[in-house]
Amino acid sequence: MDAPSLFAEEDLPRRPLHDVEAVRARLTEMLGKMRAAALWPWKEATVRQYREGLWPSLLAKLPDADEAARVAAAIAAECARLDAA
Repeated sequence: MDAPSLFAEEDLPRRPLHDVEAVRARLTEMLGKMRAAALWPWKEATVRQYREGLWPSLLAKLPDADEAARVAAAIAAECARLDAA
């Protein structure tokens, strides 16, 4: 009888590695702060990090592409408003 290999490929059930509701809550919280602010509510370095990493990462975790597009558009609109301020 062959011993199972530690590196054998097998069909494992796919589970999200994140909590979608927590992702939505985080995006909603951030949008709320942006909408309530006259100027950026975070330091410039933080905004850059959010734009380059956090927002794309969170948006990619939303299972519905239409929802992700709507939230991305809302973030882009607030970014444009705050950049102009």
